[in-house]
Amino acid sequence: MATSAVSSTSTTTTSTLSANKTAAAATAAANKAAAQKILTSLSAGSGVDTASLAQNLVDAEQLPQANAINAKITKNDSKVSGISAVMFMMSELQTALTAVKDRDSFNTVTAVNSNTGALNVSASSAATAGSHTVSVSALSSPQRSISTGFASADTSLNGGSPFSLTLTGANTAGLSVGTPSTTATFQATIASPTFGTAASVTDFKNFAVTIDGKAYSLTPAPATATLKDLAANLQSQLRAIDGSSDLSVTVSGGTDLMISSFTTSRAISSPALSNAVEINLDNGASVGTSGTSTITGASFGAYPSTSDFSAFKVTIDGTPRSLVPGPTAPTMEALAANLQMQLRTLDASTDISVSYSGSELKVVSASGRAIAGTSLTKTSYDDTPAGLAAAINASNRGFKAQLVNDGGSSLPYKLMITGATGSTEGFSLSSTSSTALSFATPSGYTASDALLNVDGISYQRKSNTITDIVPGLTLNLNAASSTPATVLIARDTTDIKTKLASLVTAYNDFNDIVNQTTDPKSTLDTYGATLVGDSTVRMVRQQMRALIFGASSTPGTSIKSLGELGYTLDQKGVLSLDSSKLDSALTNNYADVIKLFTGGHNKLSAFSSAPAGIAGDAVKKITSLLAKTGPLTTKSDNANIENTKYQARLDKLQVRMDALLVRYQKQFASMDSLVGSVNSQKTSLKSTFDGMMAAYTNK
Repeated sequence: MATSAVSSTSTTTTSTLSANKTAAAATAAANKAAAQKILTSLSAGSGVDTASLAQNLVDAEQLPQANAINAKITKNDSKVSGISAVMFMMSELQTALTAVKDRDSFNTVTAVNSNTGALNVSASSAATAGSHTVSVSALSSPQRSISTGFASADTSLNGGSPFSLTLTGANTAGLSVGTPSTTATFQATIASPTFGTAASVTDFKNFAVTIDGKAYSLTPAPATATLKDLAANLQSQLRAIDGSSDLSVTVSGGTDLMISSFTTSRAISSPALSNAVEINLDNGASVGTSGTSTITGASFGAYPSTSDFSAFKVTIDGTPRSLVPGPTAPTMEALAANLQMQLRTLDASTDISVSYSGSELKVVSASGRAIAGTSLTKTSYDDTPAGLAAAINASNRGFKAQLVNDGGSSLPYKLMITGATGSTEGFSLSSTSSTALSFATPSGYTASDALLNVDGISYQRKSNTITDIVPGLTLNLNAASSTPATVLIARDTTDIKTKLASLVTAYNDFNDIVNQTTDPKSTLDTYGATLVGDSTVRMVRQQMRALIFGASSTPGTSIKSLGELGYTLDQKGVLSLDSSKLDSALTNNYADVIKLFTGGHNKLSAFSSAPAGIAGDAVKKITSLLAKTGPLTTKSDNANIENTKYQARLDKLQVRMDALLVRYQKQFASMDSLVGSVNSQKTSLKSTFDGMMAAYTNK
């Protein structure tokens, strides 16, 4: 039994009562000795220890009352400790039951593939046992366009000045970018945009809009090729850049995109969709005007990117700092937050703050250190093959560029641009460079789809990773092959058998801690005999037994309870599992086993009233029992509340006893003074009588 995770500060009731009895006996003995001393003192004339006498009398009155209260506190502490141990073991049982309450927990499968050269196959819990035949005729591939050669990677293409490269999508059949218009100051519309006939989420490669005089360009990335998802994605991107939820993009009338401002105070104009994307060597970012500790008017480019700025510099108390900005979003607020984080890390303090308000980026020292030389450097690219490749790769616009050296003698450097896979992902290129850029697409390197046949049905897909043909199977295509692959999906019961065996351990640990806490003869440290006669714990165990070992709320046709799976309880309530009987049930009645435990549900809420099978119902019940308002927590809380009241009684008792001690001390001081006076008179009288006797007797 594992109870080490439960802690308690209580001590055992027996040892505490024994100690209290010993203390009371010692006090009584001290009081008897003090009384005898008073008698002796009154006859012998010696002093009396009145302080000890007063304290012993107080103790004689205080200890019996304090001992009774402390015994109750100790008993409640022990109860709280025992309840904590029971609740811990219940949570362990809940964990074991949770592992078998969902249908997918029983759906562990393995995939065996006869042709790994053609494809790799992986199976999730959603897959079902069976056999499939897969033939791969062609892989999906991207378009690769290669430029004419250059003498070097640093050959100037535009006389040292920036230029742009435009990549235009080739999936134009049925595609319409719509008709833009400004319908109100705070509202603009694109009427009737449509995806291509062979619709693709990449049909629209750019979205542009002007907001409050600033032009923005975004790369649309809808989840599906629908106007609804396109609007949702554009809205998400605009709000991220704007840093607010003021801007919205919606579908109006089922055919139009509407861009608007909730506040109606923003100026929105020039919305546009395009199937072309422009790569600029100058990103259009503004570094603003640098002041001593401020930068005014800085902004990200028309195609906002987190890499728009390559450097930030500032001097703090004479120490220059140079940073590479790395904002989490292409906004000035995110840039300020990133610069502040980097500066504080370098400074090893929180003295430096960087903020952005209005149009001003400001660096401040809380301790008044001198700030100077603030500046931003925007990212720019050379008008060279290497510079163009870097600009394309940094743009995150769906294209990749690679500068290659083919080893030729005169013009060995060539730029290879690669798009996305799929037949809808072809593109053409044009540029504004003074040196003509010419690209060609070699034979066999056009954009194409994957072609495959699964179980006699032909499919065409943009990607070589396919998840939507056989439920629960992921097909990763490797190569075309004339040999069909046989894919066998077999059920693997190893994992579920381990979970079902773990249920035995968890239940026995729970049952054992209940036995130990309710057994008056238990010798278990801390928790033993702490809940003797407790009706709540007995009720909890009865409910657990009824839930787990009664008939399932969702019985199978042949298997209706755990006993039919091989689970048995002995006379002492110890649970065991017959592995042979379990194997037979899993082999012959697997569907029944799933229904028995789960009711056929996946991730059913603990608050659902639907029948959830043995495991699902038990998890819901344990969740209720362990809740803050459940019977166990309530009993523990009540015990703690009682102890608070008991402690208050102890405090009041102590106040009364302190006052009693003061009164005794005053009374005994008066008594001591009186006894001293009497003894003095006795001595004086004795001397007088002795003198008179001497006079009469002449002695």
